[in-house]
This record gives sequence, structure tokens and C-alpha cells, in this order.
Amino acid sequence: MSGGTASTGAGYTFNTNLTVGSKGTDVMNLQKTLNMSADTKLAGTGAGSPGMETSTFGPATKAAVIKFQIKNGITPAVGYVGPITRAKLNTMGGVVVIPPVPPVIPGLPQGGALTVTASTQPANSLAPQSASRVPFTTVTLTAGANDVTVNSITVQRVGLAANAVFSGVVLLKSDGMQIGVAKTLNSSDQATVGEPWVIKAGTSQTLTVAGNMAASLSGYSGQVAGLNVVAVNTSASVSGSLPISGAQHTINSSLSLGTATVALSSYDPNSAQTKEIGVTGYNFSGVRVTTGSVEDVKLWSVRFNQSGTASSNDLANVKVFVGGTAYDTVVSSDGKYYSAVFPSGILIAKGSSEDVYIKGDLVGTNSAARTVQFDLYKNTDLYLSGTTYGYGIIVTASGNCNATASTATTASEFINSATAACTGTVGSPFFSASTITVAAGSVTSISKANSVAAGNVAVNVSGQVLGGFTTDIKGEPISVQEMIFAIATTGTWTSSGVLTNVSIVRCPSRWYYYSFIHTFITVVNRQRSNNW
Repeated sequence: MSGGTASTGAGYTFNTNLTVGSKGTDVMNLQKTLNMSADTKLAGTGAGSPGMETSTFGPATKAAVIKFQIKNGITPAVGYVGPITRAKLNTMGGVVVIPPVPPVIPGLPQGGALTVTASTQPANSLAPQSASRVPFTTVTLTAGANDVTVNSITVQRVGLAANAVFSGVVLLKSDGMQIGVAKTLNSSDQATVGEPWVIKAGTSQTLTVAGNMAASLSGYSGQVAGLNVVAVNTSASVSGSLPISGAQHTINSSLSLGTATVALSSYDPNSAQTKEIGVTGYNFSGVRVTTGSVEDVKLWSVRFNQSGTASSNDLANVKVFVGGTAYDTVVSSDGKYYSAVFPSGILIAKGSSEDVYIKGDLVGTNSAARTVQFDLYKNTDLYLSGTTYGYGIIVTASGNCNATASTATTASEFINSATAACTGTVGSPFFSASTITVAAGSVTSISKANSVAAGNVAVNVSGQVLGGFTTDIKGEPISVQEMIFAIATTGTWTSSGVLTNVSIVRCPSRWYYYSFIHTFITVVNRQRSNNW
């Protein structure tokens, strides 16, 4: 249960003189009384501030008493609480209400607080070249009574090893979801990994700091490296013992791991496209993964970077497909990364291939001219591991390579500095997908409606069908401002008396009537996108 508690403050009776050095309940209630007024309170924050009163009469209390004495015309105003000052304090009615305090749960940090503890650490082992997501250190973060936003985690490379053994450092959730992008170590041997995410009140998350190893480690074999957690970056108060040390892995260049290459999938558009709002189930981009002959491979997750100008509100039903099976995506807080995790892993036998592609719907409003482009920002954003040794596998491109992303608007491509051989420095993005531009609204055709049959028009019969037409409206809703109809006739015709009460009817799902008499020009102020 919780509720406000009334405590004696301004309603308290002061019977004892107080001065610097005094301690006890009288001092705490004196501070509470002084804090009731902005011009006499002890402090805005910290000890002595409202809600954080103490039982010690110090310099801050003396200064506040002097302000109180000056305000109430008490002389001399020297900060000593004597009979005259006590008499004035005792005439002030009211009580101080202490706000409700949440119940304290043993072991749970209180308020905007975060506890950092070491988890079970990986065993010391090998860090082979070209291995991805080699686990080094695990930590558990526990939020207190309030949700906590964690901005990032700072890690430090330790041990007798060079920074060059790592191509990047990543932060992983327990389900394998990567938080943020891979970061490189700086000149201080540190990297700040992750992006802002929320840990809900009273819950814990276990995270792993992992290393993506360089493609060639022959010059570093035998070195031993570790990645320690040295800081958790958040505005909440952090408790726990830092740094947290994990495994110390030995750098290895001789272990032969499984391999995987990627090329364009047949599901990839591989050219610039213009698509209208309302298009559903469109294949935005895709790659074909082919495994090597060393070991079977499991696909665990993929992370697409939507680098176009469209927002996440312009897209819907975005799913990743592997082998024709749809998997839900999780969108990052900035709306730019769409990730799918495959909890049990998808087995790709050695020497086999599998298509991985992303598709969805174009929705939203006012999105004309915006672009959609689903890249793979890093070659480690497609995470696979071998089933024999268990190490992560970094994919390489086998074709459609270019040194820059200059032609991405006309074709999808993999970015490598040595274009012809798809080798050299891997670019960011690693896979630059084709650009899809959202089209503006347009009317591309008006034709006879086959559903409206020709017939005779009887005299003095209301509601007769005169004709029908079909429009092809694409891109986005449009406003029809004017329709002009020409009536083809034979025989004698007058503009009055032959046809009256002519109406426009939209069909077939809903009926709207727009009436006009004696003229065949009408103004329509409704948005239309279907057949008339």
C-alpha cells in the first residue's frame, strides 16, 4: 500500500534553541519548514533540498535561517534560532506532506537506478581469423523501480594483443539481436557499443560483448586479447563493480572455419524502381547465401538498414523471407534497422544456397518522392555460424561488386575496394540495394466500364443508367475538382427538359450521388481512388 504521510514540519512545535552543530529531529523539521518557501529553502538539489532534509544544523541551514529572519523582520538576523525565531516558527500552521514511497523490494535497485553485475563468462578459447561475434564478456543490467534508458556500453581491449585483431566490436542481447552497429577500437583501446534502448522497471537483461575478428591474423597468432566492460552510459545512477572482465581468447590464424558467400538473389529488383503508395508484398532487396565445403552452417539473424528517406510509418508488414518462409522484423528506435532473428537457426548444408530477402507494403501519406533502400550496412549483419566449430562466419561477396555505391540507384551491388575480384576493403554499406522511389498520385487511364451495359432510355423513368467509366488512379489519393461530360445525341436536342437530375454514382462497394441539372459540368470535392 502507498499514500501520503503527514509529518510535523511547519506544524511542529519548536521548544529548543538551535545553532550550528545542533542535531536531531528539531533540525530536520526546521529544514522542512524553511524549504516550504522558495526564498528560504536550503538548496535546490542534494542534501538539505526539499525531500532530502538532514538532522544536522550546518552552514546551509544557518544561511537559510538568516533569510527567514530577514524576511520576517527578526533582529539580529545572525542565523541563531532563539526564542524570537522559535515563536515565529511556532505560529506557522500546516503540515509537510511526505510523498508516498514505493515499497522496497530486497535486491532491487530503487528509483532511477541501474545495477551492473557480471554474468557467467565464456571460457577462454581461440579467436580464429574471420570469425564473427566471438563472445568475450557478459554482463547483466537490472533496472530499479523505474524504466532505465541505457545509451551505450564502453569496452576496453586488454591483454597482450593489438587492436588490429578486431575488425569490430558488437553488443548482443541474449536472443542474439545486435544492439547498434559494429564499432572499431580507438587509440585508447576502447569502443562504445550499442544504441539507446530501455530496460523496463524491475527487469534484467544479460548482454554479451563480442568481437568480429580480422580476416587475416597470421601476424598476430598467439596474442591473447580480452574485452572488458568499463562503463555503462546512462543518466540513471549506476551501482556495481566495474570493470567487468570476461574471457581471454588466444588469437588463431590456422583453424579452418566454414565459409559463406553472398550474391544477388533472384528476388532482388536489381534496378531503380518507382512504385505507388498501396503496393503490397513488394520485394525490396535480397541476397543469395551459398555455403562452402568445410562445414554445415546455420543462419541466426539478419539486419537490414533502410537507408532511404522514407520513415517507418511509410512502410507496413515488413518481413524477412528465408526459403519462402516469412519472419517478423523488429524495428530499431530510429526506424532505420529491420532485424529478424531465427531462434533455432536455419540450417544451410555445406555447398548449398538459400535466398534471404525483405518485402513489405508502401503505405502512409505525403510520402511521394521519398525513397526506400534496404541495405546490409556491415557484412556481419548477416549472422551465420558453423555447426562443427560453432564460430560465427563473416560472409564475402562473390559478384556484383563495385568500389563505391555510385550506381546503387540503377542496380544492387556489393561494395569492395577491389571491384573485379570482390576483394579488398569492404564498404559501408556492404550491400547497397536498389533505390525504390515512391510515386506521386496520377491518373493513367479513363476507359469504358464494361460492367455498365448499353441500353435504351425510357421516358419519365427516374434513376436510369446512362453510362459508366473506369479510372486508374495510382500513387496516392487525389482530389477530383471537375468533371466535364459531353452527351452524344441524335435527333432534336435541347439542354432543358430532355435529361434532368443527372447524378454521378461510384460503384460497386459504396454509393455516392453528385447531382446537377441542365449542365454537364460538375465539381467533385472528394478524394477518389476506385472505379466510378
